[in-house]
Amino acid sequence: MAQATETVKTAGSTNPTETVIDRYITIFDRMAHDPAAVEELQLLFAPDATVQLAQDLEPVTGLPAIMDVYRNFTSVMADSQHFWTSTVLDDGRIECHWVQAGRGTDGSLATQAGIEYATVNADGQITDLRNRMVDPTGWA
Repeated sequence: MAQATETVKTAGSTNPTETVIDRYITIFDRMAHDPAAVEELQLLFAPDATVQLAQDLEPVTGLPAIMDVYRNFTSVMADSQHFWTSTVLDDGRIECHWVQAGRGTDGSLATQAGIEYATVNADGQITDLRNRMVDPTGWA
């Protein structure tokens, strides 16, 4: 199992040691109020990247297909707020534990949580992003 070498804790604010995942989540939350922000994601993903947002979803490969997935979010999302902890592992992947509260355009409320693993190329772009949904945990 890979060990953590650097941990960055953030909750929507700029951090001097932020990772590409920190920028990704910040943009994702902005998309709810600024649908044009979705286009900024293009800078974070390599052209041939693969994204799998949940275990029961098929992976999507290639920037055009990835962008279609994220553009669809802007049509159903009225508000979003993530809290997360990202860790750079010894193997270079980034592990991100996150929780989200959101509101749909229909007024419905939702919460969810997950663990994402991102592989990043030499240019700092995500080449592989895999998310596993988990049950949100409480204040134990």
